[in-house]
Amino acid sequence: MVILAMVSCLSPAGGQARAQSHAVADNAQSVPATRNAPSDNARLEAIGYRLATANPDRCELPQMLTGLMLHDIAGFAPQDRPAAIRTHGLTYGFGVLHLVSDSRAERAGIRRGDEIVAINGMDLEHFAEGLIGRKATYDRTEAFFDLLDRTLRNGPAAVALRRGNAHITLSLAGEPGCGGRFVALPDKNLNAWADGKYVAVTSKMIRFAADDHELAFVVAHEMAHNILEHDKLGGSASGLLAELGLGAGRIKATEIEADAYAIQLLARAGYDLSAPERLLRHVGKVRWMDLPITHPGASRRIAIITEAIGKFDRSPSAASAAP
Repeated sequence: MVILAMVSCLSPAGGQARAQSHAVADNAQSVPATRNAPSDNARLEAIGYRLATANPDRCELPQMLTGLMLHDIAGFAPQDRPAAIRTHGLTYGFGVLHLVSDSRAERAGIRRGDEIVAINGMDLEHFAEGLIGRKATYDRTEAFFDLLDRTLRNGPAAVALRRGNAHITLSLAGEPGCGGRFVALPDKNLNAWADGKYVAVTSKMIRFAADDHELAFVVAHEMAHNILEHDKLGGSASGLLAELGLGAGRIKATEIEADAYAIQLLARAGYDLSAPERLLRHVGKVRWMDLPITHPGASRRIAIITEAIGKFDRSPSAASAAP
């Protein structure tokens, strides 16, 4: 779901990268992970976790989710690393910024402020140390999430933590989920997009949503793009042509499909199915002049989701049915 015709992404290092000259940045080429207000990240991660774990069978190979939100010293510019070490207590491991409430990580006993220093006996001191460079980057944390995902596919892992001056080991299991990873981007535009792996939502969009039910529709729409593999259709590479109306019909079809599919994801997770219409009406009033040619109008989108709800039995048994 994208409102603006142009969106400028942030690179994993937090700097500005190439602009996506694409009326619909839903399928942007690269989705970064950057620092943002903790409340934005925590809210987005909680909604994403709930949606993803309610829909694990939507993916042929589900992710193993834990509810952990992590950072490491590579995510800070070199001049800021000494302060980060003092402030966050980081060494060579991965610090726990936040945990999703009632997630696998929280239930395992992991706490905010802990630092993960080893997994299944593998010390992380030299893990991906080549990614600790001259610029701030999220790449090392992303590499650790990939490692954690692979490890948890084989069952619970022994996670060694540094908690203040104490060292403890806990057993952490993963929870299957589907739809991508989630990142909140500090941006003043109403925007959200997906690249096949990530779902990115701007801080403006997160705060624009009246409640978590409305924000969940934004997230579910982008998750639908990932699950349906719309990034492989080449829509993100046709930005300029799309703005000229060439290929817009193909991209618009994916938007219609994502809206309808999002209703199924929301229903499974127990979100209010009247929220998408509320959000779309609000967006339509605020940004009616910015509607890109690749997206259906607000009234059309409302009709699409209304039809999808009508086809989908909202009873608990239907919500838990296979896609």
